[in-house]
Amino acid sequence: MKKGFTLVELLVVIVIIGMLSLIAYPSIINIVKDSREEAYKIQKKEIEKAAREWAIEHPTELYDIKENENKCGCQKKNISISKLGDDGYLSDSDIKNPKGGNFEGCVEIKCDCKENASCNTCKYVYEYKDVCLQN
Repeated sequence: MKKGFTLVELLVVIVIIGMLSLIAYPSIINIVKDSREEAYKIQKKEIEKAAREWAIEHPTELYDIKENENKCGCQKKNISISKLGDDGYLSDSDIKNPKGGNFEGCVEIKCDCKENASCNTCKYVYEYKDVCLQN
């Protein structure tokens, strides 16, 4: 009686392993892609949070108070990622893009208040943009 496997048995095992790999590989790739996308969204939220902190410390750059009226002349403002990094609101690890490279866009800060409203009633919306027009 011989000990060991025949060539046919080894080929069957290799074919089965290959088929399992073909089934598992796309699933693994999708899991990695989904996790990168989720990390990207989380990182964008961190960048928007840093812009919010910047806005709290620089309120006069976001609005223009009309003289003697205390009425808010809201403006849209773009804050670049490099400015947030240079001013200390973002670290090097915060700027890394999970999809590859670095975040290089800006955060658009829009005022969401009624015309001629008091400045302390204005609400701001923070949104990261990959491409940024300077204002």
